[in-house]
Parts: sequence; C-alpha cells; structure tokens
Amino acid sequence: MTESITPVPEEPEVLHQTIDTFRVYSGIVLLSFAKHGQELRNTVARNFIARGMSCTQSIYAVWKTGSEQDAWILHRSLLDRLFHLHHLAETEGFTGFEEHSFLAMYEARHQLLSDPDMSRKAPRSLNEIQEKDRSRYEAISRKQPRWRRPKPEDVAKKMNLGFLYRLGYDYASTHVHPMAGDGEKDFTTLISPPGAAKLTDATVIKNSILVQSMLVQEALNISSMRWRAIVYEFLSQIRIFLETGDPRFQETLYKIGQAWQSFELCEPLAPIDRS
Repeated sequence: MTESITPVPEEPEVLHQTIDTFRVYSGIVLLSFAKHGQELRNTVARNFIARGMSCTQSIYAVWKTGSEQDAWILHRSLLDRLFHLHHLAETEGFTGFEEHSFLAMYEARHQLLSDPDMSRKAPRSLNEIQEKDRSRYEAISRKQPRWRRPKPEDVAKKMNLGFLYRLGYDYASTHVHPMAGDGEKDFTTLISPPGAAKLTDATVIKNSILVQSMLVQEALNISSMRWRAIVYEFLSQIRIFLETGDPRFQETLYKIGQAWQSFELCEPLAPIDRS
C-alpha cells in the first residue's frame, strides 16, 4: 500500500498551475458578470477581479525571474485593490469613484496636451477624446464634495484585518520606497552566471493567491447577483490548498466547467421595493 503524496504549495510549478487554474475559474465568473451584471457596481467588481487576476499572474512572473522585491510591490497594489473595493461597497461610492476616475484621466490628458514639447507628439485621437469629454468634465468638476481615496490602514481595521495592512501592505511599502539595502540581491544576480541565483521562498506568491481569493469573494458579495455555493466553495478550497496542499479546488473547477453552460452560476437579485 502506497501513501499518496500531496504536492507542496511552495514548489514553483505547483503554484504556477494553481494560478492558471484560478485564472480559468476567474474567466468563468467574469462571463457570468458580463451576462447578468450591467450595473456600475457590477462593472467595477468585475473589473477588479480581472485586474487582480492579471496582477497575481504578474507577481508570479516577476518572482520566477528572481525579482522578489518587484513581486512585493505588485502585491501591495493587489492589497490596495482589495481595500478599495471593500470601501466602495461600505460607502456606496461607486458613482463617485467612477467620476473621480474620469476626472483623473481627463486631467492627465490635459497635462500632456498642454505641454508645449509633448503636445506635438501626442496622437490626434487624444484631442478628439478631450473634446468629446469636455462637457461631462465641466459638469462633474463643479460637484462638491469630491470622492477621496480611502486610507488602506483605516479600511483594513474596519475589515478586522489589520494584519493585512501591517504584514502585507506596510511591509511591501518598504520595497516601493528606496531603501539603503536596495539592489544587493540584484547586484549578486547580475554578476552571477545565468540561472545561478536561487528563488526566494514563495511567501509572496501564496499571499497573493490568498488576497486575490478575498478580492473575488468581496466582488461576489457586493454584486447585485446571487451566486451558487460552488462558486464560493472553490475559493474556500484554494485557501485550504495554501495551508495543506489539498488540491480539491481543481475538482471543483472541473465540476464548474462541466456544468456552467447548462446552468447559471448566478441570478440577479430581486429589486428592493422602496415604496
């Protein structure tokens, strides 16, 4: 009788396969959003899932090349996205957030087009976009008060997850801002033969998969749809995998993939009667 061996989650190839599986799951969930979630809150939630999944893939990619510092920088961005989404849901701030984003993009283009050196190099399409958006910009810019970004530490405390700020966001900030010891590992890598440097431990990868699972669950919870239990089951199981190596989340994705075209993963919630 042989004992079954569960893959160790620290192995790079195992983690890579996990992220690939998560990407497929996210794609199926996003298709359900596209079919049923047309409201602004659903669009924001959907886009946060998509951006977070792309960020998680990038974190693995840069870590695999030996750049752990850059992986932590991206991890901070992923946490920031989680905190933003929770704050938006708590404050019903989706409209203000969309208008803030519109203003920021308009003003960034204006800066470019107003620069005497850069304006001649800017594509003509930017001027056309500015002309089209001008009336809306003028209307929104007169609104008061304007939406403001939340402070990550405050949001983490409200979520009762202060450790995510202290041990995740705040720690990763030490890699965002220049430090005296920056470049020591890069120096060693660059003067060594190709492939000589060993990968660091996979903490940043496992933490990023965990945070992305939380981001997806936050998006599901704030959406205006009711989701089947199996959608949440996958997220619970991928967290168990990170602790134990139990790969049952793969079987759950297989079940979702086999059934999702014949039944809906979600349904719109009934509108609230406010009369």
